[in-house]
Amino acid sequence: MKNFPGAERKGAGAMCSLPNPPARRSSALLLKVAAALSLAALGGLSMFGCASPVRRHMPVAQHAEGDRKVLAFDMQRAGRPDYWEYLEGDGRVHAIAFAEASGQPGSPLVLDEMDQSSIPHFVILLDGVPFHMVEEARRDGLFRLFYAPSKVICCYPSMTDLALSDVMHAGACYSLQALGFDRARNCKCGGNSAYLSSDNAPWVAKVNYRASPWWDGLMYLDPQKVFNHELQGLKKTFAKFQEGEAYGYAVGTAGLGTRYGREGMSKYLCDIDAFCRQLVYERCGRVRITLAADHGHDLTHAQLVSFRDVLDAGGYRETESLREPRDVVVIAFGLVTYAEFYTQDAAGVAECLLNHEGVEFTCYAAGDKVVIRDCEGFACISQGPGGELRYDSSQGDPLKLNPILERLTHAGKIAPNGEIDAEAMFYATVEHEYPDPLARVWRAFHGLVQSPPDVIAGLRSGYCHGSRFFYEAIGKGVASTHGGLRRDTSTTFVMSM
Repeated sequence: MKNFPGAERKGAGAMCSLPNPPARRSSALLLKVAAALSLAALGGLSMFGCASPVRRHMPVAQHAEGDRKVLAFDMQRAGRPDYWEYLEGDGRVHAIAFAEASGQPGSPLVLDEMDQSSIPHFVILLDGVPFHMVEEARRDGLFRLFYAPSKVICCYPSMTDLALSDVMHAGACYSLQALGFDRARNCKCGGNSAYLSSDNAPWVAKVNYRASPWWDGLMYLDPQKVFNHELQGLKKTFAKFQEGEAYGYAVGTAGLGTRYGREGMSKYLCDIDAFCRQLVYERCGRVRITLAADHGHDLTHAQLVSFRDVLDAGGYRETESLREPRDVVVIAFGLVTYAEFYTQDAAGVAECLLNHEGVEFTCYAAGDKVVIRDCEGFACISQGPGGELRYDSSQGDPLKLNPILERLTHAGKIAPNGEIDAEAMFYATVEHEYPDPLARVWRAFHGLVQSPPDVIAGLRSGYCHGSRFFYEAIGKGVASTHGGLRRDTSTTFVMSM
């Protein structure tokens, strides 16, 4: 996660544990217990350091020096400026200064002229931040210590463990979510115990700070307390580093977005901006910070859906294991904008699910192809002999790619055998309704995880699938979530000083 050019890709009814994990008790109540314990502790959370460590500082004065704007801050709140930022015409802070004994600013420290090898580099990974929210925040004056944000297109489904394991080269997760299905043992596996132990999150071993997953039980109930705790943890962790790289992750941003939508996101972006300025001030400028996120968010209120009725109507039976040809195992865990299914009849289930009002499209692997189906037809993705992907839309265009493919054909980016130049497809679809869809859908069934589902359903805007417990715990409903193929949940950001 060191270099991010322009826009980038990032990828019988018993419950079983994940294959070959350390021995531990698996219980469907563990995450609920975590939430209950967290709630019980609300009255005394301050003793654990959950007050916000962030002080927001507005400029106490500003003036112009030629083409530069100079902002003065009273970081110590002593009644006089003690820190200055020098913004050039591009709106970015190019230099900073600190008060001398006289109270006047010392010689400006030019950020780009610092020896990067002699200062620490802090990488802060946030959960669920849409690119456009960061872009708007910077346009409104936040994050001026950073270069402008770049777009990052994450994997599909747009999920934390998948995206961060991908970008940090940590290895493939076992399943799309902590709850998966073990085909060899014919039962669901993982679940809450796997989530709390990070068994399905290989990226966790590569970060220096990630709050105990037990805190995640509180994430949907009081996300601000979780986020405050994480900011404290990030600050303490970074204090140990005088050089080299340090990685920290915060999940509280996802809870704030899910519960409060745009308002919650705007608030935590202000907190992160202030947190970064505070780090720069306390380090006397001798620090480099990179901010990034795992996936976007859709900023759309969503209702929870069930597929039991539509499966029943189609002659299928929702079960915990696959014993009969028409048995279907449904994975319901997070609150996300896609759904996953295990079945012996992928084509039939994929067609059946389209009868649900909340399903926009379905996809499944069929031999050497991946089939994407909507109510109007189907298309197939396949891999050509040259390694590039092909898209056969002769029976339908559920990914809405035909106009783009026509332009790529005229540009010479599609070979006579139908293979499409991967880079050309990526850049041609960054702003498409479904960014880089061929590579992302193909990889969901080929290599992203060790045990991919048989069918993935993309949900329409306004619908989500997953844990009823957390859906009801939110109370006012899901204000925003993620997981799908659409641009809003797929596009996030990275930016560095």
